[in-house]
Amino acid sequence: MNQKTPKPKSSVRYKILIKYNNLFYKVGTIVVRTYTGDLMYVPSDTYIESPITLEKIEIEHIVWHLSGRVHIKRKNQKDIYNIIQKNGERQKLSEIGFQNMISDIIKDFKKLPIYQKKVVPLDVVFELDKNYGQVSFIFSILSGKLIVAQFKGIKTPITQINIKDDNSSLAVKQRALGCHSGNADVILQYVLKKSKDSNVRTNRRIFIPHDMKISKVKFEKMLK
Repeated sequence: MNQKTPKPKSSVRYKILIKYNNLFYKVGTIVVRTYTGDLMYVPSDTYIESPITLEKIEIEHIVWHLSGRVHIKRKNQKDIYNIIQKNGERQKLSEIGFQNMISDIIKDFKKLPIYQKKVVPLDVVFELDKNYGQVSFIFSILSGKLIVAQFKGIKTPITQINIKDDNSSLAVKQRALGCHSGNADVILQYVLKKSKDSNVRTNRRIFIPHDMKISKVKFEKMLK
């Protein structure tokens, strides 16, 4: 009897957690939409300073569309989106060589929701041995082709982060997206760093960098 191939899930979720004193504090969730390749960031608590106006708003999620368009969805406001960048103002996700996507500054991670469900291998867990005060969660995407190019001795705009040599970095994690992103080359990179930003009025503030214009195209040509 032939068994049907299981239908792929509509999305894949990577929970971002900080482990401290045997408790898991939830920073947020990265969602990859399987059929579109769009990336979404869902903060664990929604009352945050706006990346645009710095006013205090409730954020439901932030989406980076495959086309390059970026928007913020406000909580409890149906079909109302704050557009950060429109199509054409940012590289398509499949064209990016390296791009910082978000910086989520957290004054006190112990005020984040405690995650009490089972932690799975897909989750991103930052283990801290002490309370470092204000921290910043940085999410970026990186082309595997740039990693290969760097390995082959080709000069690239990326640098390897070594937390032993960088006093501000607390932990670094990477996840390959594969088929779920619609682009097997994409790698998600997560960094937890110490932060000294004194302008955070709520417990957390999100900043979305504009397009860094670092494309992977020229490195693809070098590797052929």
